[in-house]
Amino acid sequence: MKSAISLLLLSLLLAVSAQAAQVSLADDGMLLINGERSFIIGLYENPKEDAQLARMVEAGFNLIQAPADVEALDRLQKHGAFAWVNTGNRIDLSVDQEKREKELQDLADLLRDHPRLLVWEVPDEALWNCWYRPQQWRWHKEPEELRQKIKDVEDDDERTRLFAEVVRACELRDFARYEESEALMDSLWKELGLEQPHPEQSQAKAQENSDLLCRGMVAGYHRLKELTPHIPIWMNHAPRNQIEQLAAFNAGADIVGCDIYPVPRHPSLSHSDLDNALMTSVADFTLRMQASAPWKPVWMVLQGFGWGDINPGMTDAERKALRRPTLSESRFMAYDAIVRGARGILYWGTAYVEKDSQFMDDLLQVINELDELQAVLSAPRAPLDISVSCKPTFGSVDRKPVVLPKAHGKYPWLIAVNEWSEGLACTFDGLNSLEGITYRDHHSGEESVVKDGQLSFNFKRYSVRVLEAVEN
Repeated sequence: MKSAISLLLLSLLLAVSAQAAQVSLADDGMLLINGERSFIIGLYENPKEDAQLARMVEAGFNLIQAPADVEALDRLQKHGAFAWVNTGNRIDLSVDQEKREKELQDLADLLRDHPRLLVWEVPDEALWNCWYRPQQWRWHKEPEELRQKIKDVEDDDERTRLFAEVVRACELRDFARYEESEALMDSLWKELGLEQPHPEQSQAKAQENSDLLCRGMVAGYHRLKELTPHIPIWMNHAPRNQIEQLAAFNAGADIVGCDIYPVPRHPSLSHSDLDNALMTSVADFTLRMQASAPWKPVWMVLQGFGWGDINPGMTDAERKALRRPTLSESRFMAYDAIVRGARGILYWGTAYVEKDSQFMDDLLQVINELDELQAVLSAPRAPLDISVSCKPTFGSVDRKPVVLPKAHGKYPWLIAVNEWSEGLACTFDGLNSLEGITYRDHHSGEESVVKDGQLSFNFKRYSVRVLEAVEN
């Protein structure tokens, strides 16, 4: 069921359907659509079947990726959803500047007045791909291809020497001596009388290429803002790269974020390179994105698939091991991003999942819950300074539950997440202004009363409490 605020928002927008939506950012980064605060719940998939699209929108998705096509946006308008459109490489003015500026102009002219266009997106994971693509070739494919070619060398001593040179090139790479490593690899191709298949892929030049792309995308950002000042620009990163690198690219966006898919924890997966490979990496990357773009809102892209869904050729056992998130895991990751500051969450990967699957039912249950809480999630933070303490337990408890107070209704709501791997008995302190107020868990119905400025609840591992004040 759509939330009351979503229905109100829809009615307001239909009333001004001939005009472009008025979109801006509140001081706290929450999106304002025609003056209404809105927490973004986004979907990368744009279902071809109207029935499936209707199901997604009815569940609560309010922003859906669309091609740069008027008919596609018209279709979303009929279903009551907003659209975001990716600019593609038009936004990069580092090459073909005149041509790409014309393409940006054409894109803006085509779509800027459409009432359902909410956000532009720039190319996905642009920074990371400056490093990832050459890494895939230079670190993985090139050494193996060279070894296969060297096997055909007839002279035993020469073949042994060439194999040793490949090993040496890899060792140089392992010490981040990329120029020397690549120069050695290039010389081996020449010795074999062959052309290096991908001379454009260079780890040694990745920073140079990244800097060029960054300048081009920032320039494109400013040009697109001139053409469509009323439409925010969003940049999604991979869960990689250093804060300084991210910050440079983030100068070319109004909204930033990254994708992170940590389920399951499995030795074959390297969804990020942080020490923390648990579900709580969602929180860590939400904070990391904020650090890379202070004062800009963060939208996080979460897991709408299982890793086994996107790796063809797996056995049933392998696919089962790389499973999809459970209902409780999807719920935890959503709220973990929210309490850590996300102003929107979006889901990637549902296109690879059967629509009649248990996973899809579970995910839409989470989306429906978020939609029902739209007025709470989009509300400003309440001015409460809450500290958390936990009763002694056998664990280290390096991560205490996080509490986000929301100023909605007569009394603030409290959204609390236990990021620790054990159950915890917790007390929230700093609630003196709420003395005697009863709080009820919106999900389980459990209640607790504020006494001496404190509120106590027990948490399961990796769990959520959405606490609403109730009249005594």
